Amino acid sequence: MDLSDGRVLHLSTTPQRPSVSARITLLDTISRRVFDHCPICGDPATEEEHVPPAAMGGEKLTFTCAACNHRLGSHVEADLIDWYDNMITLPRFTGPGVQSARRTPRIPLMWTPEGEFAFLLSGNIDPAIDEMLRSGEIELAGLLPDENRYRLALLKHSYLAACLRFGILEGADSDHVRRDLITARDVTGRMNAPHSPLAMGLTVIRHDGATALASAPLVRAVVHLDEEPVEGVLLVGRVFVSWSSTFDPGQSPPDQNRHLQVSMQVGRPISGTVASVDP
Repeated sequence: MDLSDGRVLHLSTTPQRPSVSARITLLDTISRRVFDHCPICGDPATEEEHVPPAAMGGEKLTFTCAACNHRLGSHVEADLIDWYDNMITLPRFTGPGVQSARRTPRIPLMWTPEGEFAFLLSGNIDPAIDEMLRSGEIELAGLLPDENRYRLALLKHSYLAACLRFGILEGADSDHVRRDLITARDVTGRMNAPHSPLAMGLTVIRHDGATALASAPLVRAVVHLDEEPVEGVLLVGRVFVSWSSTFDPGQSPPDQNRHLQVSMQVGRPISGTVASVDP
């Protein structure tokens, strides 16, 4: 972003988190494949399914039933998209001189190269938020993505990718995957998504570099960590998800604090223009 005072402000959605060094070997692209029955529940496959979700860059690569497509998607995939995009959901702003909290659409978590937190507001913003910003003090509260739910979504799409590559999978492990996905599909709402030790035990590695590792939405890949090589699928060139899980059936739900609360001191306003956006 080019600022009016001549400075250039670089912002990135890449989180300031510990990095994992891993070598990845890309094996082959996974192509479209259509099944007569839903690979997840066995009902007639009537709905085209994006693998992974379209909002991540996925494509229509197979068919599932309406329930597994829409209900399972609405219960777990919103958190996957928020995690992939590094979004704060249900953001609320409070500040001096404004009696109640003001909401905005979800906003991206962003950082400067020095590790300072930043956020960008776009669209129709409540004028009261501008008043808060000009006061010099503001508090931001919101929610971070639910790890269990976005990992259930990753379990769904890694399983579908495996079915596309090898055919609908059989055996006790695949039955367990389908059982967890169907249970998540059939709950009364996304907040009731069941804890899945199987999903939490997946190996998930995210590539935050400027260039994707592959252009295809699904690529079979092997990640070489300190332990044995792990085979799985690379989603949209950026997210590796294993086809195996180191899960403990008795594992308790993760102790996760999804609530974000940030107090900020805001300097004087500076106008600017967005000069470039990296993917």
